[in-house]
Amino acid sequence: MGRPSSLAFRALDLHVVRGRADEPALVTPRGSLSYAQLLHESASFAGGLRDLGLRTGAPVRLDVSDRHLWVVSVLAIVRLGAEPQEEAAFSITGDPATVHAAGEEYEFDLVLRAGRVDPATAAVHDEGDYAERMERRYGDVLATLVHGGTLT
Repeated sequence: MGRPSSLAFRALDLHVVRGRADEPALVTPRGSLSYAQLLHESASFAGGLRDLGLRTGAPVRLDVSDRHLWVVSVLAIVRLGAEPQEEAAFSITGDPATVHAAGEEYEFDLVLRAGRVDPATAAVHDEGDYAERMERRYGDVLATLVHGGTLT
């Protein structure tokens, strides 16, 4: 299987494995999250999204103004290997943020809490050029984290 090298793994998991779990990864007016906390939040949200049916390659729309929730959402989408698109039946939108799936609407925090039961793991490897496309789309978030920086 080889060493994990997916973008999601390199952005968060690798830093935790290398002993940087308690270093700051995200600092917003909502609060600060260490690498371990951001990993837990994004993996939990990804688990909740997965439980609602979001899968690798599935289209998802992201339009959330809250920086903290937007970062967690980006990392969850990348963790699942979903495809961000402007128009998609599956969406994470609004203020307060809500998840729309299969004609239903769910509060962001509810999906996050539900995912804590079975957080999503990072893929071992990304499919095709997925990592490059996500780095182009969300470079400010992903490049900062891959290089061990702190998001604001």
